Amino acid sequence: MKKLVIDLDETITNGKENSDYISAIPDKKVIEKLRAYQDSGFEITIFTSRNMRTFQGQIGKINIHTLPTILAWLDKHSVPFDEVIVGKPWCGFDGFYVDDRSIRPKEFKDLSYEEVKKLLGMS
Repeated sequence: MKKLVIDLDETITNGKENSDYISAIPDKKVIEKLRAYQDSGFEITIFTSRNMRTFQGQIGKINIHTLPTILAWLDKHSVPFDEVIVGKPWCGFDGFYVDDRSIRPKEFKDLSYEEVKKLLGMS
């Protein structure tokens, strides 16, 4: 199985024009890269912590209030994906995520799949 799990905000998006998520600016290079990965057989899962803080981790409320906005934005910008998972724990403003199979958005945009595998010690 070839699966790519990617964050939404500040990864597929470049931030917000205003204060709402629907006006988030797409990172076109990331979206192009996602298309290339999908074309090469990868399943794409978007895993987001969007509104985890706002709704205090209540996934049901996020599904009702946030997921429709996410899906509309992804459709508007023709972002390829196979599934969207909400509820990634929010690390806070001063925290961070640790994962042994993680790359930064810039590395995703700039590196080939072979370079990513080498960076992660997979080759």
